[in-house]
Amino acid sequence: MNYLDWAATTPPDSAIALQALHASFDHFANPSSQHRAGKAARDTLEGSRASFLDSLALASGVKSLGGDLAFTASGTEADQIPLLSLLKLAKKNESGTGAIRTSATEKPHLVISAIEHAAIDAQAETLSRLGFAVTFVKPDADGIVRPSKIGEALRSTTRLVAVMAVNNETGAIQDIDAIGRSAASAASSLGVRTPLFHVDCVQALGKVPLRLSGGLVTSAAFSAHKIQGPKGVGALWHSKAIDPLAVGGGQESGIRSGTENLFGIHAFALCAAKAAASLDERLLRARALERLLLDGIHAIPGACAVPPSRVADDPRWSPWIVSAAFPGLGGEVLARALSDADIAVSTGSACSQAHKTKGRRVLDAMGLPEELSFSSIRLSFGPDTADADVEAFLSTAADLYRRLKT
Repeated sequence: MNYLDWAATTPPDSAIALQALHASFDHFANPSSQHRAGKAARDTLEGSRASFLDSLALASGVKSLGGDLAFTASGTEADQIPLLSLLKLAKKNESGTGAIRTSATEKPHLVISAIEHAAIDAQAETLSRLGFAVTFVKPDADGIVRPSKIGEALRSTTRLVAVMAVNNETGAIQDIDAIGRSAASAASSLGVRTPLFHVDCVQALGKVPLRLSGGLVTSAAFSAHKIQGPKGVGALWHSKAIDPLAVGGGQESGIRSGTENLFGIHAFALCAAKAAASLDERLLRARALERLLLDGIHAIPGACAVPPSRVADDPRWSPWIVSAAFPGLGGEVLARALSDADIAVSTGSACSQAHKTKGRRVLDAMGLPEELSFSSIRLSFGPDTADADVEAFLSTAADLYRRLKT
């Protein structure tokens, strides 16, 4: 199959998977056990943690990033932990025992971009039902969240801001540094502490430079299966202490209890190191694929990029993800027809089933005309994607569009 759905998941790196599998056989013991076998497993686990932190620093352009890293079961869980910890903070504040004192009549407040992954968006809606006030900040027509809009949304009771680094449907890259500065400036003007700033970096790691240094971001989520690692393992980097809602045996410094998945963690660290070391080379290659794809889409009568203003080599978008619209032909119909031709694309996030009942949430938030959002598909690349893969898609899509559009 011509696989152009790398944003949904990636084919595992078989060499790394085998290396990690052998390591998990050699060090099968529980990393929390105090005997020699357990300590050997612990050494492997901590070596993977140190390696992952080194990869984050390299991708961020610094020698050392600082902060702590907790391994989780997924990127979704890594997104959820900082948000759910706010429930405990709010409870402390009601009794006046927390570091941040809030009147019981004032709802704790969140500022969330309207184009977040469902891991953030759905969790924010749940917190809203549990008594939090939530402001969803819409992006502009290009899918870019304006830093000034984040600052304007802040209140004296704002506890957390969440904006993803790279949008998983359009590839829009958010200016995390500017957003963090805007939030800090707004908090200063209000005379309150700067809120926590969580960033979903699932589609950024190993694909575009990270922006975790400088003290603006307080937590960031990652997922192994987006960079050719195994499914079922993620990571949460955090620069400030987190008091998690879910507790248990205290593994991962109490952030995420449960016996660690040594195979998944070791493979994740190896994939992260490989991706970080070749980031510049990979990015150049992805830009070349982006140019080929966008030029081809623009050459198909009636088709357009999403957003329509997108052109190749624009640094506002990750070249790894491209959305395109074929007005007059439903995106799901086109995706199924392409699948029948052994070409894999998607109509949005594979991790969210909500779009089937709620419409195209991200594209709607951008104000995209319905004829474009309804007819859009998402294509995404990886380091194994070849020019021939893109060319085959363009040829097949042009033929299907000509025959099937209404």
